[in-house]
Amino acid sequence: MKYYIASDEKNLKQVKSLIKKLTSKGFTCVNDMNLITNDEKNQITDDIGEYEKRGIEEADFMLIFLTAGKGNLYELGYALSLNKKIIVYSPEKENYHINKKSIFHNLPEVTICSGTFYKLVKLIHTLSPEGSEKDSLPLK
Repeated sequence: MKYYIASDEKNLKQVKSLIKKLTSKGFTCVNDMNLITNDEKNQITDDIGEYEKRGIEEADFMLIFLTAGKGNLYELGYALSLNKKIIVYSPEKENYHINKKSIFHNLPEVTICSGTFYKLVKLIHTLSPEGSEKDSLPLK
């Protein structure tokens, strides 16, 4: 399965680690800048909006790694308009304090997960076609 990851640059180290873990489990990140050559990066920089838009369209689901910048609300909105499943993840539960959440985080298409990468990967596996019906994505 393919996924789009939205995050803030502050989380770069953790995001790279998560991408590596998910790749080892058979998932593909459609917007992993580490997989792109320098020439492609220069071209993407000129047209980053289209690159990100195509990534969201191509993805089977979106993963928002908190804390994320303001841009994640646009990404989230676009993913919702395309009926994508969305997981909002934070290693720390306090990122879900009412003053830090988006109103969109309460929608049924959005699943919130906090804790370890192991817990997140287990949740993501419920999205894969191999996941059984009992493992379907919980609504909350």
